[in-house]
Amino acid sequence: MSTNNNNTITIGVLALQGAFEEHQQCLEAISPNIRTVQIRTPDQLESIDGIVFPGGESTSMGLIGDVTTGLWDGLRNFVHNSGKPTWGTCAGMILLAERCIGTSAVITKGQSLIGGVDILVCRNYFGSQISSFEMSTPAPPAPFATVDATDDDDGKKDNDDSSFPGVFIRAPAILTAPPDVQVLGTVVAAPCRAAAVVLRELERKLEAGENVIQLGVVDALERKADGAIGYTNVCLQKNNNGQEDASTLEEEKKDATSVIQERINVTLPGASDETNAREVICAVRKGMILCTAFHPEIADDLRWHKYFVGMVLEAKQSS
Repeated sequence: MSTNNNNTITIGVLALQGAFEEHQQCLEAISPNIRTVQIRTPDQLESIDGIVFPGGESTSMGLIGDVTTGLWDGLRNFVHNSGKPTWGTCAGMILLAERCIGTSAVITKGQSLIGGVDILVCRNYFGSQISSFEMSTPAPPAPFATVDATDDDDGKKDNDDSSFPGVFIRAPAILTAPPDVQVLGTVVAAPCRAAAVVLRELERKLEAGENVIQLGVVDALERKADGAIGYTNVCLQKNNNGQEDASTLEEEKKDATSVIQERINVTLPGASDETNAREVICAVRKGMILCTAFHPEIADDLRWHKYFVGMVLEAKQSS
């Protein structure tokens, strides 16, 4: 790890909705040589060295971005062509995914995505707002470089490999990532009831040979003859051949919508016997794009922000 003295960098934070101010505070706390700017228009992208897509509500961000003249195209160009780093956290990670399931049922065209990383993301995998929690997650790698010698206690914390306090708020999970995407962290967790029903519908479509780019939420409620309402119960198990299988739902759900393109092979992560708990991915990197499913900006730990700053310095050095 090297130190870049007096190397001022400017990092933009997409400020349409969500925790953009918290990211600014974390980045500026690292060093006085880090400047942040709130990004709301495409012309602001020209003066930054990297950008953060914060956590918040991905559907709202997509709706605002779509109606802001030139912004979504500008962000796509920045992510795909600029060679400058982009970091998406939680909702921001969803925006950077190429494929997404559990999208809003009230949005006609589904979730508006910017793309950049060929990952399959499940929105709200861990549950609703009241299901938010904190759990230990893998620490980020040591940063490529630091801005100056004052941003850490002699660099000791940057090399700290102890677990990171991952805060999951209505959090998504990454279900699959191809070999060219570097997996930086995984956790074992069961999907919420609503996500489990979406996963079952996804499995049905994959078994039928479909390549699912987007899949809407699936009705997870059972409406009984007496007027009672309960949750559909989905339990993923393994069959006798050791392959993943799933029990048949009592009533097939038809409320999902999907966008089908040419077929590709996708294998979902396996489920443990008698439980829906499975290993899912919570952090990845592909080139100059970083994604985390949790919210580092509200943890009392700057290691992921320092890692991203290192990516920005790496890009500047190679440009």
